[in-house]
Amino acid sequence: MTSTEPERVLTDELPRDLRDLYDAPTTLSPRPDRDNDPVVAVLRDVGRDFAVLVGLFAVSLTAFVVCVTLASLGLGLAVLVFGLFLLVAALVVAGWATRMSRLLLGSAGADLPPTRYPAPGPGRRSRLRRLGHAQSWRDLLYVLVTFPVSVFSFSVAVSWVAGGLGGITYWFWSRWLPADNQGLPYLLGFPSHLADLTVNTVLGVVLLATTPLVLRGLVRLHTAIAQGLAVDETSALRQQVDDLSQSRTAAGDAEVHTLRRLERDLHDGPQQRLVRLGMDISAAQRRLDDDPQRARALLDEALAQSQEALAEIRGLSRGIAPPILAEQGLGPAVRALAARGTVPTAVDVQPVRLSAAALNAAYFVVAEALTNVEKHSGARRAGVEVQSIGALAVVNVTDDGVGGASTAKGHGLAGLVDRLAGVDGTLTVSSPAGGPTQLTATLPQTR
Repeated sequence: MTSTEPERVLTDELPRDLRDLYDAPTTLSPRPDRDNDPVVAVLRDVGRDFAVLVGLFAVSLTAFVVCVTLASLGLGLAVLVFGLFLLVAALVVAGWATRMSRLLLGSAGADLPPTRYPAPGPGRRSRLRRLGHAQSWRDLLYVLVTFPVSVFSFSVAVSWVAGGLGGITYWFWSRWLPADNQGLPYLLGFPSHLADLTVNTVLGVVLLATTPLVLRGLVRLHTAIAQGLAVDETSALRQQVDDLSQSRTAAGDAEVHTLRRLERDLHDGPQQRLVRLGMDISAAQRRLDDDPQRARALLDEALAQSQEALAEIRGLSRGIAPPILAEQGLGPAVRALAARGTVPTAVDVQPVRLSAAALNAAYFVVAEALTNVEKHSGARRAGVEVQSIGALAVVNVTDDGVGGASTAKGHGLAGLVDRLAGVDGTLTVSSPAGGPTQLTATLPQTR
């Protein structure tokens, strides 16, 4: 074996994309990472903040002119139905302005949740529902407040950037100024050209050096105003309530589906075998005296039926939290699941902090995934890995089978999405045709 063969054996165990990266030629010369250059980062932030301030000025100017015009006409014609529609139009434009401002500030790193507005419906009365929406009027107030602030911030930003660039290049363009030009040094009693050049250059350097802080401060001023007026906390809370309601409904549906499937499996499997077991024992009792040989055969069949029923009940119990899960935790429970299967399964479970419901959900995910591995994958080996990554517990189940696993309806993994949603978890499945299959579940950890 050559010196490179052991290395080849190790890289063969890597995933395909990592193996290709490992085997790629390394003839390219290293290139410096410009993204990590602090100068480039500062220039990028300055350009972004300046663009955000210019965009906010354009949006606020347009919205202020349109909203003031429509609102003035609407209030003047409020006694007529037409005036109410003009007010609604002003509120719609104000909502557009807040959405655009939210997008611009979001590009600068601000976290401003979206607002829910009343959906327009058929009929005139439905179209006027926006007049009773409190956040729509707050949007109009935001347009009125942010316009003078945008004028101020735009003026300061442009003056700061232009003054800085003009100051450091004053040595070049000052030659075209009139001969009787009187600048700040002249007013201070220093009429020489050298003093004029020095003062303007120093002032330009100071302005450019402070430009990042000034622009960032102006963006934060707009962010504070938007958080106070453009963020609808009631809408955000309503969204959280809706999300929780959907997750709890999904969890309830998953539990109902599991119970129905368990009832059907018990009826079709162990229950039928137990009925057959009772019939065989009764027949054996009647033939003990006259036909002991036949009675012994019936008892052997009854014993086989009891063993098969016990095996089926054990298989069904995989979807129900076993005592080992509550007593010893997820690691021993997962190892017990892997030991029952016929496909060799590697298990690596790190300690995770999960609530009782999340622990049951994680166990059920592994149990259902390993069941699919046994029944449908045709895999030669599988693996279960549980990791603690930040505030999340990540469960990975992989196999080298034929692939084709899906969470769509009709597949065995369909109920896992709803079960995980009940504990604020997520599920992703990667299973291309031909394999391999990777199932990843994330669950929030308790503090």
